[in-house]
Amino acid sequence: MDNNDQIIKIVNEFSSNPDNITNELAIILAAGHGKRLKSEKSKMLHTILGVPTVERVYNACKKGVDGINTVIVVGIKAADVMEHLGKREKTAYAYQQEQLGTGHAVQVALEGLKNIPDDAIVYILPGDMGLIDSETIKQFREDFLKSKADMIVLTGLYEGKPEDNYYGRMIRAKNNSGNVIQIMEQKDILALPDDKPFKTFYHGKEYSYTKEELIHNNEYNSGVFAFRYGKLAEMIGKLKSDNVQSEIYLTDLIALFNEKGYSVA
Repeated sequence: MDNNDQIIKIVNEFSSNPDNITNELAIILAAGHGKRLKSEKSKMLHTILGVPTVERVYNACKKGVDGINTVIVVGIKAADVMEHLGKREKTAYAYQQEQLGTGHAVQVALEGLKNIPDDAIVYILPGDMGLIDSETIKQFREDFLKSKADMIVLTGLYEGKPEDNYYGRMIRAKNNSGNVIQIMEQKDILALPDDKPFKTFYHGKEYSYTKEELIHNNEYNSGVFAFRYGKLAEMIGKLKSDNVQSEIYLTDLIALFNEKGYSVA
């Protein structure tokens, strides 16, 4: 039995099938390897106050949303992550064999889901976001319900030096609405020419941003999202990998949602 077969065996062994699909589902992305950590251990298993980050994210979801189902996407060090968490109620695992990006990880998670209503809420969280807590999840849920949007992004404000900000930048319309147009990853910003502005269209109007403007934009994408399942399932297959990293970015869904006329908050 090769390594992939062994991992799939553990996925099947440790996944529990909920009796009823609830209207709320969390997808925890735990397939990454954490290049910057330079560690043999999965970055998902590095601890904060003695608790691995992926377990802290899992616990925050369970406490933040009553009765939530969870899919944990594993990849690098998959067996280590699954064997640590074990088999849990209303929790399934999905195996991302190749690390092709966050959008691909969500595609993998959705492949095994059935009978989910279109208006169900799907939360997506990074498995290494160990400082998130249940109160943040609760507030994020409330904000999503109040917004009546099809998609919402949890953002933050970076307080360090712009060149140290490795997060994707939130690009908003330069008008009174301040609506989210798209997210641009830092590596894609750095790859832009210095002498030409980046141009994008939103609701029929062109917006222009200099490279320097984008670098110094301190509003960043936390990696936490919420979607209506029907819209997510419809659009997730339209993602492409035409970017500097040749990865399928989940963040590109913002532009796709805007093009389709779906609401983003």
